[in-house]
Order: sequence, then structure tokens, then C-alpha cells
Amino acid sequence: MNVTSKVPAAYSGLSVLAYLAERFNYLSEAAWRQLIAEGRVTCNELGCDPATTVVTGNSISCDMPAFEAPAVNLDYHIVFQDNWLIGVNKPAGLRVHSGGKFATANLAYHLRHVRQPAFPEAALVNRLDADTSGLVLLARDKAVLRHLMQQFADGLVTKHYLAVVEGRPSPASGTIDLPIGPVADARVPRYTVDHNQGKASVTHYTTVRRLGDCHALLELQPETGRTHQLRVHLAAIGHPIAGDALYTMSDQAYLDWRLNPPAEAPLWRQALHSHRLQFFHPVTQTDCILTAPLPPDLTQFINSLGADRSLS
Repeated sequence: MNVTSKVPAAYSGLSVLAYLAERFNYLSEAAWRQLIAEGRVTCNELGCDPATTVVTGNSISCDMPAFEAPAVNLDYHIVFQDNWLIGVNKPAGLRVHSGGKFATANLAYHLRHVRQPAFPEAALVNRLDADTSGLVLLARDKAVLRHLMQQFADGLVTKHYLAVVEGRPSPASGTIDLPIGPVADARVPRYTVDHNQGKASVTHYTTVRRLGDCHALLELQPETGRTHQLRVHLAAIGHPIAGDALYTMSDQAYLDWRLNPPAEAPLWRQALHSHRLQFFHPVTQTDCILTAPLPPDLTQFINSLGADRSLS
């Protein structure tokens, strides 16, 4: 399998070995060094050695050897199914689509090729981050796929999330209206509030209850669907989602954390769950509401934070 990537500006000036080991850390530095030594890695279609310097825009290709797919949590549940749509409640830790070593270890592949009966026509309508749990919608028909993707683009799909955040937002309910754009010089792809070039992004939040002395459970309703919108917005108002390492650490600290995760932690992923989707079914012409309860890991985490406190 040949994999190609373009070098972002944040990695310009690194050696090709450092670039591969940092950006694609599903393989160790030693493993990447071996692939370079075997002549499997090229820079702009030319052979290279570990010390070759990469610059912005370089095309780095690797003829990846066959390797065993990583173990992932495939304990997903189909919560809705008809001839045109599939609604899935996915666990945290499961990617929705392929990427790198997860070419076959993802939700879409499993539904299309592994699950019995399989859904070979299933196509993703919406996406969740790998470490966010909850509702994912897939279409079984191309026309239905186009119609539903347009509903999402036009803001006609109502989305509700539950999140545990650090601190207690004040006011307890409100709207976050801050434009979001990518961080240009980040070594780890991430987003931030950008008042100059960011895209309009709006999130409504309501405090469901306080948890212990320094956390709260929020219900979130995004009007827009920017990448990492909820995570960026909550971090921006000083209440990051609990367990969200990407938005509470520097690039280097995050890379170190990914390579050497702590053996024990209260929560290994962001405490974010997509628990309700409401949309218009383009074939049956009816309103559909899908729901997914909080998963056990978040329920346990919430219980560990102590007695709930009232908002009075």
C-alpha cells in the first residue's frame, strides 16, 4: 500500500525521519528508519536517507508493508436501520473512516465488509472524532446521501452532545459565537479561534448539573459544524472538555503523551458524546430522532467526580 503526504509548514526543516516519526506516530522511529533504509520512502519521487531535509509542500511517499491492523473497540450498536439509512452508536476509540494503519480498523470498513449481514453501500453522512462517542449516520443510497449531507451543510440537522468540562461556566447557559480556523504553525493539526480568517462558528450550551467542586456536565447544540468546534469553543471560554489532551497541552507535550500515555488516568479520551440527532428523512418524509445514552466510561467518570451540585 502506497501512502503519500504533503509536508505542512509546521514540519518544514525537519529531517524526513523526524517528520514521519512525529506526524505518523503509529509506527516507531526505529520502524520508519528501517523503511527508509529499505528504500520504501521517497521525497518528491526521489530516494532519501533519514537525514534528508523536508520543506513545505514536499511529497513524501512510502510503500507500506503489510501489517496487522490495530485492535480497536468494535462494540458499536445499530440504533436505526431501514432501506436507506443506518444510525450507529459508536464507542470512543473507533475511527469512522480509514487512515494510515486503520485502513481496515474503522467503522465504515467493518459495516461494509466484515459485519454480517454487511452493508457494502454504506457511506458516511456525518463524522465524529475517533475519541468522541455517539451517533454516526450512514446512507445506503447515493441520492439519500446527497440529500442528508445538504441538510447538515444547511444547518437543518439538530445535533445535541453531552460533555464534561473543567470548571463551571458562567452564565450557566449561553451561546459561544467565535470564528474558528486551523493553527497555521501547529505540528499537530488543531484549530483555534481566529477573528481574521476563521469561519463563523456558533455553539449553544446549557449546564445540566454541576459535578463535584470543579466540573460540570453540559448539553451542547452546535449550529455550525466546524472541525473540533465544540472542543475549541469550550477551551476558548476557559472550560476545556475533561480529558481533551489536544486542547490542554502544547504540541510537544501532546506528542509525548500520545507516544507514552499514562498507565492510569481518570479518563483516557475527551469526555464528549453525541447523544441526539434530529433530521428529515428524505424518502419517508418524516422527522427522525436518534438517541444514544452515555457510555459506561463517561458514566463512571461522572460518578467519580462526586455528588452532583444543584444550580441554585
